[in-house]
Order: sequence, then C-alpha cells, then structure tokens
Amino acid sequence: MKYRIGDRGFIQGFLLLFVLVAVVFVGISFGKPYYRYYELGSLTRDFLKTDVGDINAIRKDIIDNAAELKVPLDEKDLEVRIEKKIVKVKATWSETVDFWGYYTKKLDFVMEEEY
Repeated sequence: MKYRIGDRGFIQGFLLLFVLVAVVFVGISFGKPYYRYYELGSLTRDFLKTDVGDINAIRKDIIDNAAELKVPLDEKDLEVRIEKKIVKVKATWSETVDFWGYYTKKLDFVMEEEY
C-alpha cells in the first residue's frame, strides 16, 4: 500500500513536535531566572549559618554569588541588618525574559532570608 504524506498524520506529528519544542523553550526561558533566585537564596542561607557577624563580609559574599550566577543585583538593592543576633537579608532585582522581541515579560524577585 502506498501512503501519501497526510495519510499517516505527518502534519499532526510535526505540529505536535513543534508545540513540544516551544513548551520546552518557554520552560527553559522562564526557569533560568527562577533557578538563579532559588540558588542565590540557598547560598545566602548557607553563608548565614556560618559564624560571620560582619555585615560587610555578608554583603560581599552575596554580591559575589549574584555576580557568579549572573543575577542583576546592585548593592543599593541589598539590605543586611543584624537585630538581636538575627541576621536579616533582603535583596530585590528584576529580570526580563524576551522571546525574540515578540513577547517580553519582566520578573521581579524579592529574596528575604534570616538566620
């Protein structure tokens, strides 16, 4: 038996493959900023568990980790306080996810950690 291209669902399979690739691309594009947010929070929590009570050392470590993870965190957006032996860290930043200029989404992140 001879089959034509449309008989076996070639177009349907191709469209399904295209949709799957698009979903994976969107997932990766949105997943990267959230992964960096989670990773920076984890590194900050781990550093706060050490016995460092120096605000400048904490700020420097967070800024260095942010630069390593390519998080656009400025020093003015980072607040470190010590209140009654509790270290509180608050950082805010924004990242933009762009899909080839057709759709742009701004993601705002607020990281609040204390130990």
